[in-house]
Amino acid sequence: MGTNGNGQFREEELVSRRVKVGNEWQTRVFPVVGGRLRIMHENNDQIGIQTEIVRLDPDFVVVKAAVESQKGKFNGTGTASAQRDARLADSLVELAETRAIARALRFGGVGVEYTGAEEVSHVAAAEPETERSASKEPDKSIFTRQGKSEPDANPPNGGPDSSTAETTRAQYCATAEESKQQRPGNGRATQAQCRALYALTRRSNYRDEDIQSMLRPLNASTFQDLTRESASALITSLQTEVAA
Repeated sequence: MGTNGNGQFREEELVSRRVKVGNEWQTRVFPVVGGRLRIMHENNDQIGIQTEIVRLDPDFVVVKAAVESQKGKFNGTGTASAQRDARLADSLVELAETRAIARALRFGGVGVEYTGAEEVSHVAAAEPETERSASKEPDKSIFTRQGKSEPDANPPNGGPDSSTAETTRAQYCATAEESKQQRPGNGRATQAQCRALYALTRRSNYRDEDIQSMLRPLNASTFQDLTRESASALITSLQTEVAA
């Protein structure tokens, strides 16, 4: 059955994401699970779907799905984690189940050539080039703390300050080191981790609200509030996203 963007999937059942192919960023389309379900119902008199939670931890969920159609029975497994899916950290079970069903439907012949949109829901949505350029650098308020002023947008010599972003990052990370010295214990994110998180979120075109949504489930408002363990997990997640 034809299930590409110009076939049985409807336009509203496809989402666009920017993914890295080799060394080049490309815009690809991914069908939502609702489109797969609609096609499955339209092409089968009867279908059956069963799901089972295989693993249920506070920050990691694994769900197995079985889809039965006239072609046979097909299984799929979906996972969700608080680190990778920080924006949906309150709905990990639902997200893992949706991913499992989408994979089972794909194995059952619906959109076999497409990865499901739910499997890349942590990847930033594709935007028009003008919007993407405008939002390339995250809001500097995320990377500064009280007591640390932002670099002067108009330097005394009147020339453009090409190092504004780097200076802001240096200020932010230096403040993180100062904060660690002022607080008991040494479990806070390191300066190197702050720099890595800044660079990765910038490469992924994260906006201020995206970063806040990512940090909120980890009880942090800035990178410096993260524990080293949480910072490490976020770095790994963002590296996977950038390489996707």
